[in-house]
Amino acid sequence: MLGIGLTFPLRASDIEQAEIKFVGAAYWYKFTITVEGSLEAVREIVTDYDQLHRINGDIIKSEIIERFNETKLKRRLWLNHCILVFCFDLYFVEHVEILNDGSIRTTVLPNESNFRRGVATWRLDSITDTSTRISVEAEQEPDFWVPPVIGPLLFERAFMKEVRKTADNIEREARRALAK
Repeated sequence: MLGIGLTFPLRASDIEQAEIKFVGAAYWYKFTITVEGSLEAVREIVTDYDQLHRINGDIIKSEIIERFNETKLKRRLWLNHCILVFCFDLYFVEHVEILNDGSIRTTVLPNESNFRRGVATWRLDSITDTSTRISVEAEQEPDFWVPPVIGPLLFERAFMKEVRKTADNIEREARRALAK
């Protein structure tokens, strides 16, 4: 198992913590970011499941397949992510549930995804009226081959870049919402 944690200088959106570990074909990651934006605006952005490409450019398409009730739904995500010359098409179908404490839990449906398993929990906390902390913890196991040349270090660099871009994009969307 390899664990890597990094700290970055503070910017408008701050990465407070980011860590990724590999165990065989599975990986676990956790990150905590602070973004400028109210809790309500940030929640609206990260739960706008048909527009998730706004916060992550790797997302080709996101859509709600079925809404079961106010707190449970089924969604589909298609992503394309490249590391060096290796590109991966990621396909998730997940159950999404908003828990009683307001956190959001996603669970991969393996028979409809190219992942053997996966679960993620997103927690959003108001720091001030204009800033929100986002904490994400996930474990996923892809059902496709990852070339050994993409070792933990390269994967970790790509992960850190994605965390930074996602934080900046959420903050950008929160500013747009405020400007309306």
